[in-house]
Amino acid sequence: MLMIPVRVFFSKTGRAKYTSHLDTMRTMSRALKRSGLPVWYTQGFNPHLYSTFSLPIALGYESECESMDIRLVREMDLSEVADKLNRSLPPGFKATRAAAPVMEPSAIAWADYRVTLRYLDAENTRMRHKLEDFLRQPAIEVQKRTKKGEKTLDIRPLVQLLEAGSESGVLELTLRLASGNAQNINPTLFLKAFYDFADKEPDGVRIIRTGIYNKDLQIFL
Repeated sequence: MLMIPVRVFFSKTGRAKYTSHLDTMRTMSRALKRSGLPVWYTQGFNPHLYSTFSLPIALGYESECESMDIRLVREMDLSEVADKLNRSLPPGFKATRAAAPVMEPSAIAWADYRVTLRYLDAENTRMRHKLEDFLRQPAIEVQKRTKKGEKTLDIRPLVQLLEAGSESGVLELTLRLASGNAQNINPTLFLKAFYDFADKEPDGVRIIRTGIYNKDLQIFL
């Protein structure tokens, strides 16, 4: 049987950030079935639609760069895949494009996040300075939960601040964090360490993943 691997890129924004990964899988599976796309199903006693996700976003985060691998059983113009899928997706999910996979998910090494922290106007400048002091530390030790329990981890080499700005009660950061199989740093891990250092939590937080890269900082394709 002909099987054509296809990588579908999609965004998950707004209220969709409250959709768990398991429910995201179900959402995409239902949308694929309704779309009429010639997708491949596994064989055997309990056939199911084949799909895998490269680096699923955590619950509560938005993302502009999710991806899902599927297989088609006949050739078609891949530019049609996103259009057909979008007709069946609920609000907050949007397929942006589809293409033949180029990289293995194991190649993923970094991810970029746009983080918006809301403070009272009077606190904004102070928190910007606190962030600068926080990042001057030679080490940032956190407690990270693993399959073997909690362990102390220095995340300083695994985090880069690419950009920071503040205005009108908003501190906006662009962070690059180690991601993937070797090391996977959750933005909340970094932010909690910053809140503890500054002894102040923001009044609101928004986190959007904006890019996924390999170790050479080539965009994941």
